[in-house]
Amino acid sequence: MAQKKELHITISPTGEVQVQVKCVAGASCVDETRFLEDALGNTIESRDLTSDYYASSTSTDETIKNSG
Repeated sequence: MAQKKELHITISPTGEVQVQVKCVAGASCVDETRFLEDALGNTIESRDLTSDYYASSTSTDETIKNSG
């Protein structure tokens, strides 16, 4: 059975959107947030990748900050 994917989405009072991806291996975590990036106008303020992004593990955290 495939492991479930998790997206943790936080919207601050100022409208900043933060997305954290869990349970996605390697660089594919970036693909998991593409639909949100498109919906929010593709204005990425920063992308913080954890060491899991560079590993081939089954747990990856990624934080995307979008102020738009």
